[in-house]
Amino acid sequence: MGFWSVLLAVFGVLWLVQIAGTYFQMRHYRRVLGGITSTHGEGYVGVGNAKARLGKGVILILVIGEDGKTVRKALRMRGMTVFARFKEAPALEGFRIEELRDEDRDGPYEAATMRAAARAVEQIDRVKAEREVEARVE
Repeated sequence: MGFWSVLLAVFGVLWLVQIAGTYFQMRHYRRVLGGITSTHGEGYVGVGNAKARLGKGVILILVIGEDGKTVRKALRMRGMTVFARFKEAPALEGFRIEELRDEDRDGPYEAATMRAAARAVEQIDRVKAEREVEARVE
């Protein structure tokens, strides 16, 4: 086999490993989100993300209580590879959502996590607005 054939084969194997890793990471994401929505049926769930060009990206799941004002649970996935997994983010628990709306706000975590929190709050606001419209129609 020539150099180019070996190089092409190596890239092919790495590509297949990347596909498999992505599959398992997405399966983990679906399981975590499904578990959150089933155990925290009341209240609101929002997911926010912050992508980094060269650094670590963040996906944040926020669970807001029925009152729609306070973070009850926060899970954060932070990393550059498909090996990243969700971990508790206890420093965000107890925050009021008004405190998390500003993407540039200083907080207990780095800027990317706080941007993801602001985006999760935006999603929660949309869900709350939809529920209010549905309640008025009924």
